[in-house]
Order: sequence, then C-alpha cells, then structure tokens
Amino acid sequence: MTLTLETAQRLIAAAFEAGSKQDVAVAVVVVDRGGRVLASGRHENVGYINLDVAEKKAVASVNFGAPTHAVLNMVKDDDLLIKSVLAQGVLSLLPGGSDIRLDGELIGAIGVAGGHYSQDQAIVEQALATIN
Repeated sequence: MTLTLETAQRLIAAAFEAGSKQDVAVAVVVVDRGGRVLASGRHENVGYINLDVAEKKAVASVNFGAPTHAVLNMVKDDDLLIKSVLAQGVLSLLPGGSDIRLDGELIGAIGVAGGHYSQDQAIVEQALATIN
C-alpha cells in the first residue's frame, strides 16, 4: 500500500482547516514511507522555518513509526539516547508529527508546525481523523 498524493493533499487541507478553527496558521508536510516529501503547504501567515520543522517532525515520525510525542516520551529519560536522536539534524521530536497507517501498515507521516506544539499535535490528530 502506498500513500497517494490525493490523500496527502486531503491531509494538508484538513490540517489547515483544523488550524483555522484554532486561529493558528500552520505549515504541513506529508512524507512517504521513505521519509521523502510527497506534499507540503504553508499558510501565508506562518514563518517559512515552520515548513522545515514540520518536515523534521514527519521524518522523525515515519522513521520511528510513531507520533513524535510518543517517541519523545520514549527517549526523554535516557540522556545518551535523546542526545543521539537529536544529533540527527533531520529529526524533530516536538509533538506535532504522526505516522500514517492504512490497514495497520505504515505508509507515511505528517508533520505540522506553526502553533504551540500542543496545538500542532491536536491539529495533526484532527487531520488524521478525516481519513480514518
């Protein structure tokens, strides 16, 4: 199974809508199973750096096969492990990234950045609920 461009675009639209309801402008990146960008979007009122952060959240999530907040909880109490993970410049463990699964199979991930990380996480969850 693969993540389609159509699904990625639907997720981005859903994330923008969820952000709008919270009055939060966001950047959204959807990556495929290999961690490569399939689709992305940035609201005109959010800084360009947020697009990079959203991608790093998505890449971390697809790499670990779990939401970024779960990965952070897994490594936060192990000083060596968290330093090792964070030394990878392509990952962010801030909440707001989540794996995308179809029939239990990992097919990609989504990352959102622009609000407080708790808002980003809620927006990701709301976006994913639209395709499940």
